[in-house]
Amino acid sequence: MTVAQMGQFLAGAAQHDSDDALAVKVDSIHLSERLTPGAVAQMEETLHAGPRTRESLQLLADGSVFLAPPPNELPTRPAPSAAEQQAMMSGLTNFVAVTMRRLPDFFATRTTDSYDNAPTVVTRSGWAPAEPMHADGRFRETITFRQGKEVTEERAMVSGGSPGSSAPGLNSSGEFGPLLATILRDSARGSIGWSHWESTDAGVVAGVFDYAVPAKASHYNVDFCCVKSTDIPNPLASSGMPIPFHSRPAYRGEIFVDPASGAILRVTLEAEMQPSDPITRAGVAIDYAPVTIEGDKSYICPVHSLALSEAETYAGGASGTRQVTRINEVSFTRYHRFGSTIRMVAPSGQP
Repeated sequence: MTVAQMGQFLAGAAQHDSDDALAVKVDSIHLSERLTPGAVAQMEETLHAGPRTRESLQLLADGSVFLAPPPNELPTRPAPSAAEQQAMMSGLTNFVAVTMRRLPDFFATRTTDSYDNAPTVVTRSGWAPAEPMHADGRFRETITFRQGKEVTEERAMVSGGSPGSSAPGLNSSGEFGPLLATILRDSARGSIGWSHWESTDAGVVAGVFDYAVPAKASHYNVDFCCVKSTDIPNPLASSGMPIPFHSRPAYRGEIFVDPASGAILRVTLEAEMQPSDPITRAGVAIDYAPVTIEGDKSYICPVHSLALSEAETYAGGASGTRQVTRINEVSFTRYHRFGSTIRMVAPSGQP
């Protein structure tokens, strides 16, 4: 259903449903349009949503991230000329090739809220009954950016999560520049072109470009653990042991550009997996904004990202596989520049 139809449907249900019952209805909805943060906030207020409904609305919005927003949410302004489009793309290329490479060495905190619909109990005799999307832990790690390279220094589970887990079941990387560089390089052998104007969550009107990359030009990696070795061609096929899956699929998405500066504002990427692949869906969306790193100097850096996957997950033993959806909501905070400061203090009694 559309976002408007969803609003009407939930408004009627909210008059008599409890928070849990309304959340169940939200979990059953399949959208044909993107549910934007502004629409989520409006629905939460209109529905007087409780905590369960708020979480379900946010997860529904996460799942719709690769869809187009409702037409009435798009800015009404004419498309830029071919020269203006070229200027935006040139500005973006310069931004990725020059500006992002000149970021100072810094470290930041990456906090991941992980969600999935995997059963909380899996035994050798089979999977437990299916569950709706639910929280599966908060994870925190320190990311360092040194000489243009992104490195994870330490990782820890903050709350929730599977027993003994120190990392979410879904991971993404490259938000500080490598992913953008890969997209621009690969799309040069694919296609990229003007799409539309769109307002970002921060209220900035961005120029949006569509791109598509064929598998033969792709340098985007999708890795997954694990599948049964008997399900894919492999020298260990007779063992039946779980092994990792690796692919470089075709992919597509959108690039949001600041028309004035050429700075990146947002990027989305959705892999085009094959029907035979154990992963049926994989994608990421990253939001960028000005961040103060050294003194009062501002740099464009990632502030939020979303990763999503759907996969036939192998649990081991006799339990077989189950289609599991995973969503990671990631925030980047506490940016600090590597360096030191020195303060000269005169001895006591001296000027």
